[in-house]
Amino acid sequence: MISKLKLALTVVTTFIFSGFVSETYISNAIAASEKVAIEKQAKDKVTEIYPQFIKIVNDGANEATMMSFAQDNMDTAAISKRFCGANNEQLINSIIKFLIWRLKTEAIQSVKDYKLSPNMQSVAKTKIVEVKCKLNKSASEEVNMTIIFSKNGSTLGKIREIKILEIPLIEGAKTPMKKYFESNGIKIEAIKDASIRAKKCCEALDDFIKSHAK
Repeated sequence: MISKLKLALTVVTTFIFSGFVSETYISNAIAASEKVAIEKQAKDKVTEIYPQFIKIVNDGANEATMMSFAQDNMDTAAISKRFCGANNEQLINSIIKFLIWRLKTEAIQSVKDYKLSPNMQSVAKTKIVEVKCKLNKSASEEVNMTIIFSKNGSTLGKIREIKILEIPLIEGAKTPMKKYFESNGIKIEAIKDASIRAKKCCEALDDFIKSHAK
């Protein structure tokens, strides 16, 4: 009787355990499948967006074309929050102006005739998807480009950052901001009000763009 009871318990335990393993396996398989899908989606998005972006560079970026591109393709809310902690339209306008300035620099202009290579590496992380690309003019003339998208679960978001020649086109705006804050004795981290922080960031970028007009 005891042997039969032990056997029954063993069978039940094995059944429960194998069910648990199966459920875990299925969950992992689904997660892996979603990861592959969103990584492919990100690469496809880069292929779709890049011609629009490089056309703006070649035509000479202006506020109208750059703002239109940003509204369609960039996660402006996430970008703004990285700088001041909140979504601020005025700050986005200033960042777009800085981006226009950046696109007109010699470094970016030097690669505007380069083509996007179809060979990309895409990595999905917790809140972003990072796509590493190559821009090339020939086999011996090749530069790196990275495009970072926002990610919400298994849903691909919009662009958070673009790096060309390892230059962060958006995050790079923090460098002139830092210099401005230091020169003017502004303790930006001590400012808790996001709207005031945004205002100070705008002042910093506007000052930089005026003094570095092209």
